Amino acid sequence: MRTEYKLNTDDMARDPCPVCRGRMRNKVCTPCQHKFCKRCLCNVYRMCSSNTCPMCRDPFEYYVRKRNNGIRIVFLS
Repeated sequence: MRTEYKLNTDDMARDPCPVCRGRMRNKVCTPCQHKFCKRCLCNVYRMCSSNTCPMCRDPFEYYVRKRNNGIRIVFLS
């Protein structure tokens, strides 16, 4: 099953990224509804061989799709 999520820019200042603990930049929401900086999530995914959510360990896969109106991360779950 493939689900496409838009990068969400709402509430960036309110929610710190659980990976870098800094201000959320290019916020993305995983299928398990956890939010991360796009760069942090990509780095964790690239460095970790388990391919799971850093918060709940729910398995997922994704790929990045570049479009004219911006970059989208597409999750496969």
